[in-house]
Formats: sequence, C-alpha cells, structure tokens
Amino acid sequence: MRFTVLIMTMLLILSLATSGALAQGFYLGAGIGNTFYSSEYKDALDQIKNIDENSLGWKIFGGFRAEKLIGIEGGYRNFGKVSSTISGSLFESSMTGWDVEALGRLEILIVDIFAKAGAMFWSNTVTVLGKTSDESGTDFFWGLGAGLHLGPFGGRLEWEMLAGGPQDNLSMVSLSATLGF
Repeated sequence: MRFTVLIMTMLLILSLATSGALAQGFYLGAGIGNTFYSSEYKDALDQIKNIDENSLGWKIFGGFRAEKLIGIEGGYRNFGKVSSTISGSLFESSMTGWDVEALGRLEILIVDIFAKAGAMFWSNTVTVLGKTSDESGTDFFWGLGAGLHLGPFGGRLEWEMLAGGPQDNLSMVSLSATLGF
C-alpha cells in the first residue's frame, strides 16, 4: 500500500512538471552528506551497548514549488552503512528510504529558507552478533535548510531527521545541487 502511494505521488509530480503551464516550478537535485546514527542494543550478556557513529550518505530528489511559499518534494536516499565493534560484538546497519514531504519556504532575493515535513518509507538491514535481519516501516520525516538559486541552478544545505525508526536517532546534514525547469 505505501509503495503504491509513493508511486502515485511521484507520478503526480512528474505529470505536473511536464504540463507546460506548471513546468516552471519543477526541480531535480542530488546531494551528499554526513549521517549521524545513535542507538543501543543488548549484547550476549544482556547488557545495553550504545552506538554513536557517522557515515557518508547520498540522496536524489525532485519537487514542485506550487506557490511562492509552498511546495512538495520527494526522493530516495541512502543513509550509508555504520559499523561499530563494542565488547567484541560487531554491529552494522545499512538504511535506505523513499520520502515525500510538504515544503514551506521563504524566498529572499536569491536565498531560500525552508522547512519540510512528511513521511519516509525506510528499509534497514542490521547485523548484530552475526545475525542479519531486515526491517522496514514508515515514520515521520522532517528537515530545515537554506539554499541559493541563480536562474535554474541552485545549491542548498539542509539537516533532516527521521523521527522513529529502528534507531534512537538518525539525521543527515547534506549539501545538494538543484536544477530547476
């Protein structure tokens, strides 16, 4: 069901972008950044171990600015792979996800300040004590950022966070390039 909703949303964005009257607000982008991951798990002795790691992540996204203040955005991201060895136990997590958000923005000359909120459909592969498991779910996803735009080209710096999910904290700071149509 959630995959169908995501596909329908992406098709709506693409159909709006290809119509001549609305194509002006469509944009595509790609970014790279640092993922911050923190969680805890129980080891073989049932003791709680904390994990606080960083990883290189990337994303691709597209959106549509319907008005000067609002828009919609969606994309795919790979949060990277975090590994940690605690008390001789190996922990690995690799998380990816599709997201869709409503976007509120304030445009001041060539600078955009924005906030977004929506949902992420995530998938996570975790290895703890040699056992691998796959998890998936849908959780609240939000972010804040600022960008510059010079004609159709732009760049932006943003911080995004997944509220919920299998970890205690998962956020990403990224630098992205955008191309508007």
